[in-house]
Amino acid sequence: MSASPKILILTGSYGNGHLEVTHSLITELNKRGITNIVTSDLFYEAHPILTNVTRKLYIKSFTKGQNIYGYLYYKSDFRLTDFRIDRMIDRYGYMRISQLMKENDFDLVINTFPMQALPIYKQRTKRIKPVIPFINVLTDFCLHTRWISDGIDYFFVACDSLKKELVDTGIAENKITISGIPIKEEFYLLDNSTSKEDIISENTKKLLISAGAHGVLKDLAQIIEELKIKEDLQITVVCGSNKPLFKELMQAYQYDDNIKILGYVSNMANLMSRSDIMVTKAGGISLSEALAIRIPLILTPAVPGQEHDNANFFEQEGMAIVTKTEDEIVPAVLALLKQPLLAKSLTKQMEKHFHPHASALIVDKVLTLIEKPQIYKEKRHDSKEIKS
Repeated sequence: MSASPKILILTGSYGNGHLEVTHSLITELNKRGITNIVTSDLFYEAHPILTNVTRKLYIKSFTKGQNIYGYLYYKSDFRLTDFRIDRMIDRYGYMRISQLMKENDFDLVINTFPMQALPIYKQRTKRIKPVIPFINVLTDFCLHTRWISDGIDYFFVACDSLKKELVDTGIAENKITISGIPIKEEFYLLDNSTSKEDIISENTKKLLISAGAHGVLKDLAQIIEELKIKEDLQITVVCGSNKPLFKELMQAYQYDDNIKILGYVSNMANLMSRSDIMVTKAGGISLSEALAIRIPLILTPAVPGQEHDNANFFEQEGMAIVTKTEDEIVPAVLALLKQPLLAKSLTKQMEKHFHPHASALIVDKVLTLIEKPQIYKEKRHDSKEIKS
């Protein structure tokens, strides 16, 4: 490669997961001197009104709209049904990707959001033989068919079972790498030294509750009340950008030495590394971060969709205690506190599924994929585009 490659990264703003994966990949690309990067929230740019509606539905799925979101999620999986409700979205995505391709001379496209716009673009423009590689970076531990297409040149997945599922759908095994899900580098580079002010006593256990920005736990205050009677337990609650929740909990617990209420934090890796148990939702990024830290997990009741399927995977592999209702959370915490061997078995299973430095592995492969099509790109630049 004589010049720095130009890369397009497609993402989505449904939650922070896809955006965080995108950021991790950009950070790694920048470390390699690749800075000519275009990011696109494809569906938002193509249809902001529709995207805002579906985004609100996604957020509502954590509280009131669980059944609706689950219905849409599974209905759009064409392994389960022929009823494709997402054709209009695909059409808008295709129109936007066509515009981006026309305006830029990309060397490779990385997709971090499940969509069929890329394969549709490749199919409809096959007469001009697009030669740049298209790759998918899957951001969950479960498979949805919106990730699957013969038009994708390479896949990066979180675990062995995902690779097997892709192979079963007809994707060639040599087009799939088990990389893990890209997360911030800080989760691999932890300083585990503990200052005196972080220690209450050697016998104190630390519980970390990731409350999330969308109010995943309805009765969080009640959970804290039931747990705070344990004098040897320090509870840290991270509210993220949920300001109403932060204000409510701060008013209730700001003078309680054993309870810390935090808003948005930039040191989540450090908090996790200093905790004995973590309560969190089953998002792909949260789970990947927990794998890196290897912290015993209790997963909150999952909404239907990818988080439900992620939770099932972690439960089946013995990597987490999965709760079906909020009433099960406190007993699960107490069980882990009383049974250190149970906690140890969870982290032991995590070791089997942990893949370090996912971003670096993906970028290594990206660079080899960019090298290969150069001769074809030169031919394409010399040829006239065939209009459809």
